[in-house]
Amino acid sequence: MKYPVDSIRRFGIAVSIKAGMTQQNAEIFIDGMIAADLRNIRSHGITKFRGYLSRVEHGVSDIQAEPSIVRTAPSTLAVDGCNGMGSTVAWKTMEACIQTARETGVAFAAVKNASHHGIGGYYVMHAAEQGMIAFEVCNSPKLVAPFGGAKPLLGTNPISIAIPAGQHPMLVCDMATSVVAKGKIALAIKEGRSIPDHWALDAEGRKTTDPVAANVGTLLPFGGPKGYALALIIDVLCHCLAGANDSQHIPRVFENLAEPSNIGYCMCVIDIGKFLPLHAFQQSVDELFDSIKRCPPAEDFRGVLIPGEIEFAAAQKNLAEGIELSEPVLKEFRELSEKYGVDFYIPQN
Repeated sequence: MKYPVDSIRRFGIAVSIKAGMTQQNAEIFIDGMIAADLRNIRSHGITKFRGYLSRVEHGVSDIQAEPSIVRTAPSTLAVDGCNGMGSTVAWKTMEACIQTARETGVAFAAVKNASHHGIGGYYVMHAAEQGMIAFEVCNSPKLVAPFGGAKPLLGTNPISIAIPAGQHPMLVCDMATSVVAKGKIALAIKEGRSIPDHWALDAEGRKTTDPVAANVGTLLPFGGPKGYALALIIDVLCHCLAGANDSQHIPRVFENLAEPSNIGYCMCVIDIGKFLPLHAFQQSVDELFDSIKRCPPAEDFRGVLIPGEIEFAAAQKNLAEGIELSEPVLKEFRELSEKYGVDFYIPQN
């Protein structure tokens, strides 16, 4: 069933404040999950709410921590997440990058001691809305086999990019370097569904459609050696440069409630206005997108889409119609309502 976005948002913010967040950080936290659900990335949406708070309740994430952001050169930022909430760390790092890029034209931040922050698209889209081009990568627990291997050694290590346009929606590339994100396996388990057999291997290195078997096995890199190369590069940036754990030493975020994550992020923001007027850039992007979309469609396709276009359309639709909440998520909401003393009433759309 679908439920109104405003009702979900109010409930989530109220619970987050009761759990120890400031109003601002609670809004960032909940809006990030809602952004995922609006774009139909349900694996990173409000289904993660209970899991994040479980880490707080077990003392392995500090809900009140603020990141330490040190400007080490005109365009570079070294960030210690101080084991805070991933949404707080990532949003405030991106804000610092935006402000730095306004001064110097470009900003690069390397972040350690962070935690799971939801979809990277939430943060890079925020920068694109300010007239910036933004990139973000992060590493994650070992879930993916290197190309040719049958044992997980790398994370899903996602990469997110947003580029503003004019008349067109912004380009948004937000993807794991595995065939799918781990959250899709977790969501399939929660909802009792099977998975395609090209997503993962079981513990014996065999293809599987069982998400439970996949959860104890290994995901596969997208594009074989190409996804593997990108995942390894991201681990180098987040571990060797930023100082976070490598994927082999990041604990499973929602299964291990005894150890801090020490995940790493790297963010880069480019101020378009330092190269040419923003409107001229946007016009050029629109013209390029128009030329791409004029491409004749292949068989069984209705036309060419710009990356992020499907998700943009979904977000507009879901804002009006509401967000899908499964019965397991509703059950978790009721438990949170009781635990934190927040009234639970979310009408169906």
